[in-house]
Amino acid sequence: MLLPSGELLILERKFSWFTGVDIRIRSIPLKSIAPGAVVDGPALFKADLGQEIDNMEGIDAHVTPAGDTVLTLVSDDNFSMLQRTLLLQFTLVE
Repeated sequence: MLLPSGELLILERKFSWFTGVDIRIRSIPLKSIAPGAVVDGPALFKADLGQEIDNMEGIDAHVTPAGDTVLTLVSDDNFSMLQRTLLLQFTLVE
């Protein structure tokens, strides 16, 4: 997902039967993306089951009338009693 600032946000997900679900959101400068390039960027957000997340599957952002950038993350329960559907929102701060 592309931020108005020109940074690409990547939602990374990991699952293990032993450790559960982990997610990380990383920021990648758009100018660093080129054919054959290996890109990396800082983690803006990390969470695991200790933070009451689930298998987050979607990410989007919008800018509020006040100029704040708000990230929205969504998960799906997959019709499973073991999972939850969550809609989480976070305001990015500089």
